[in-house]
Amino acid sequence: MASTTLLFFVLILSSVRVGQSAESLLKLKCQPAVGVIGQTTNISCSIESLTDPKPISINTVVLTRSGENEPCFTFQPYLNKVTGDSRFKVENGPSLQLHNTAITDEGGYWYFIRTNLGNEQVKFTISVTAKYSNPLITTMQKEIVNGEHADLYCSASGGYPAGTIHWFDQSNTNWTKSATLQSTQGNDGLFTLTSKLSFQTFDTLWAPFRCVVLNNKYEEEGGSMSTLEIKDNPANPPAGNSTVKNIIAPVIVIGSLIIGLLIVLLFKRRCARQQRRASTLPFLNSNSPEHTYPEEGEALNEPVYKKAADAEEKIAV
Repeated sequence: MASTTLLFFVLILSSVRVGQSAESLLKLKCQPAVGVIGQTTNISCSIESLTDPKPISINTVVLTRSGENEPCFTFQPYLNKVTGDSRFKVENGPSLQLHNTAITDEGGYWYFIRTNLGNEQVKFTISVTAKYSNPLITTMQKEIVNGEHADLYCSASGGYPAGTIHWFDQSNTNWTKSATLQSTQGNDGLFTLTSKLSFQTFDTLWAPFRCVVLNNKYEEEGGSMSTLEIKDNPANPPAGNSTVKNIIAPVIVIGSLIIGLLIVLLFKRRCARQQRRASTLPFLNSNSPEHTYPEEGEALNEPVYKKAADAEEKIAV
């Protein structure tokens, strides 16, 4: 009995597709549906009477996938009878719901209804999506050294359909053209994206890097900032430190030369002063009795002592 009923509905669909729907007094419309894996997909449909103002009552619903002959879902409201995929339900008149949406539900469908005003059918599509996990930036290297080769990886999984990954540096420059993307589909139909960004010579001025996951419509679904530690290479110091050293080194050399010249000038001046003192005091000869200073308690030889003191004061000036 069930097989007979199923065959009956198939024959109805066949007859409708060859022209019987043109005689219908109603119009059926369905919007393309976008479902999320594991969630309920709403298929919005509407029915409109072309001539008769009386209410429309649905007697039979038949849903068939494009390219297939047997219906995947049927519903007879007056018998409250459902056959086929029980995840489909008729809600709010002609509109449908698909519970626990799966990747395999994606595709086109023929939707046929029989009403008190006649029969009508329409074709609609179901698209399925799944959001990718938040991406993660890693590296296979033990450490990243400034000025040396480096490889960065960004991975995200659990998405559908296949998307892409873009790379940006701290100045928001897009580095995606320098990266390679690998897309792998698992047994569950979901995709894992892995992007590799390679540098022949890594520069700390570019860090930190940010990777962004985009879906098949190039809409951003998530992003991550790199937190990898980058070490300086002593043989190749950062440009900023090198510039500072290039400025400081000449200043130190010039300063040292100036100090050295000042020391030499002071030394020569001191020698010249001593020579002038020696030439100006011939009378202060140790063999001259006039040069003899008085012993303790003796009176000073005023003329000689004053002459020597005056000479020393002129030299000092």
